[in-house]
Amino acid sequence: MAPRFQAKLISFSKIFKNFVIFSIIALSFFLILFSKSDYYLINGIKNISTGIVNPISKFISAPFYAISNINKEYTDFKNLKFENKILQEEIIRLKKWQSLAIQNSRENKVLKKLLNATDNNLKLIKTASLVNRNDLFFSKIININAGLNSKIQTNMTAINERGLIGKVIQTTSKNSRILLLTDSNLSISIKTISDGIFSLLSGAGDNKHLVSSFIKDDKMPKLGDIVVTSGTAQIFPVDILVGKINKIENNRFYVLPFVDFNNIDYVQIVTSE
Repeated sequence: MAPRFQAKLISFSKIFKNFVIFSIIALSFFLILFSKSDYYLINGIKNISTGIVNPISKFISAPFYAISNINKEYTDFKNLKFENKILQEEIIRLKKWQSLAIQNSRENKVLKKLLNATDNNLKLIKTASLVNRNDLFFSKIININAGLNSKIQTNMTAINERGLIGKVIQTTSKNSRILLLTDSNLSISIKTISDGIFSLLSGAGDNKHLVSSFIKDDKMPKLGDIVVTSGTAQIFPVDILVGKINKIENNRFYVLPFVDFNNIDYVQIVTSE
């Protein structure tokens, strides 16, 4: 019995040994296979998460990004609006300075012309600026900021760099009233430069022209002649520019004054030397 039992024991040990070896090989193969499958599984999960989680996270975060962009744009808009306001204020300030510079330049130009307006036959009493005007239907009057304190008296002559303006009709200590040349109540004695024809002119009533009321010897002057004060009536000094004849009709001639009565800034009060 012993030899047979011993043979069975040897056979069983071989089987067990073979089983153990097979099990080790199978386990090793399984471990290798599992490690490979685990690698692919992890990559698959990672790819799935990338394809699903990322769009979801982008979708969820989109409103926050939009709100953040809106807030940034609003902040930029506020800054732009503030800068625009500053620029507008700067433009207004520069326009004021520009207007002031233009006004000063214009005043300087006028004053320079005024300084050269008087000749040797005139005595300058005062250079004054316009205060206001009363261009009523029946009278054409301006007020200036100089009067008796500046030695201005009634019937003195008012001129500017372009020619005769009118005469002083009333004075106070600091102001004077000047009757304009275009007033129909003011008559002036004039002569033509070309042939010395003497006439009387007064306002035509259209706030623009002077019309002849008397022509000496009925000699009609020529169209385009320049007329100046004659000095014969001893109201205005002689040879002050008045205007130019631009119309002749019905034995009367019309003179367009050189002075722009709608744009008078400064006047000179003068008398004869």
